[in-house]
Amino acid sequence: MRRINPGSVNSYIRYGNLKIPKSIQSECPGCRSTTEFMLNANYQSSKNGLVTESSCPVCKKSAVFIIMTKDVLDEQGEHADTYIYDTQASRHLINQIESLPNIPKDLIRAYRSAINVHQSRENPATAVMSKRVIESILKHFLKEKSKGQPLSQQLEILPNHVDLARPIQSLSHLLVTDGSLHRMLELETEMDYETTSLLMDLLESLIEYLFVLPGKIEVTHNKIAKKFQ
Repeated sequence: MRRINPGSVNSYIRYGNLKIPKSIQSECPGCRSTTEFMLNANYQSSKNGLVTESSCPVCKKSAVFIIMTKDVLDEQGEHADTYIYDTQASRHLINQIESLPNIPKDLIRAYRSAINVHQSRENPATAVMSKRVIESILKHFLKEKSKGQPLSQQLEILPNHVDLARPIQSLSHLLVTDGSLHRMLELETEMDYETTSLLMDLLESLIEYLFVLPGKIEVTHNKIAKKFQ
């Protein structure tokens, strides 16, 4: 499940003593478009909350929303926490980076803040936090060399201070011809389910690292460049 930021709720209705969302701006779990969902009033009720659904205006697929009504109380009144059922929620970047080793805590905080203010549609705050995220990334790799340098120059020298090849080269040790993984891939020994799951994670990471990420950066770069022509 993915929590709906309160800033993404366009309107509320009363449900007893609670305010529950009526209209929500959110990313569709199906087509990944960000659009407005009008929640159906035919709630399925339980002792902990409500379940309802709404059709995506873009792909027409139905999305399920869970509204938590138990023990609801905040400083601004009685607003229920709302979640959208999204099987890909755990794959969102913020959920991935929090479990990674060696990632700066200030980078995680800045990126989370950038997400929150963007979802709340606070455009100036999003610009400020986005700059802070970029600065945190560059500072992590460039250390003292980042001081007093404009972001453009820092990005120019970044590849000289990051070993981009190391993650790929490290895989060579796993695939040596007399190694266990190589023998499993050649069907010389059996592979258990846990190992196959790890192998699928590796395939996904390789494709993302070599194709998806460079492609996404190129597409986004072209869109930004076109917007400011």
